[in-house]
Amino acid sequence: MVPLIVCIKVGTKYGPEYVNRLHAMVERHTIMPHEFLCLTDDALGLTCPTAPIETDLPGWWAKLVLFKPQRALRGRRVLFLDLDTVIVGNMDCLLEYDGQFAILRDFYQPNGYGSAIMSIEPGIGAYLWEQFTPDVMRRLHGDQDWIRANSQCDQWQDLYPGKIVSYKVHCQHGIPEGAAVICFHGEPRPHEVTRLSWMQESWHDCDTVTRETRLASAIL
Repeated sequence: MVPLIVCIKVGTKYGPEYVNRLHAMVERHTIMPHEFLCLTDDALGLTCPTAPIETDLPGWWAKLVLFKPQRALRGRRVLFLDLDTVIVGNMDCLLEYDGQFAILRDFYQPNGYGSAIMSIEPGIGAYLWEQFTPDVMRRLHGDQDWIRANSQCDQWQDLYPGKIVSYKVHCQHGIPEGAAVICFHGEPRPHEVTRLSWMQESWHDCDTVTRETRLASAIL
């Protein structure tokens, strides 16, 4: 079964354009078979397939629903992408990963995890949902701290060096050679970066593109 690329939109921090542009960037930058899905509490304005998120956890804690047995995800490998992810090159390697669980190493703290991009084998990590309680939110800063405390994961930077970079850490003088995915963690957010030509091309001018249109263009 083909992998499922998933994003999550809850609350009002990110508008529908973030989902639609992420979907378009995925279609532009992979030729691997896949499906795309947004788990959300409000599908208004979204042009991609959606499903109810089935949790009222706020903000980044809502990512834990990826480990919840549910009809929309059951039996599928999930490649999760944060909404403030900007894709600038071929991302097929992320879809080719076939290990149990891959996650980012924190860009500032080498011993920490970053949950902006995760690949999860079906059935892996169910305990992260089952053992989660409101006390966890009081004790820990975010979902990635809960995942780190309870999981051993492959890390993307070790698997594919240089493919995933941080806008703030690595891109102040342009996109590093070989980079395919740029994480906009914290501030600024992608819609606030308007002066850079590569951001204009990759995000601001990114319209919805179907896989059929992209493949047809590649053949011509």
